[in-house]
Amino acid sequence: MNESALIIFVRNPILGKVKTRLAKTVGDDRALEIYNKLLQHTKEVTQELACDKFIFYADHINKNDIWPDAIYKKKIAGWQ
Repeated sequence: MNESALIIFVRNPILGKVKTRLAKTVGDDRALEIYNKLLQHTKEVTQELACDKFIFYADHINKNDIWPDAIYKKKIAGWQ
């Protein structure tokens, strides 16, 4: 374990549940698309960092998502 850690809090990417204020303008489908792009960007800029990396999900842990298990430790945040 490293002395430093990066904690990333994410909402599970579910239509109608992410970027809800943005969705009022662009619609739920577009808001989900934007959110997924933001998640991808976050992964790209964090995966090579020399620290422990944790993903805290809002609802449930997505087993087959963009966050490789070998790089990111996955937890449930427990907030609503």
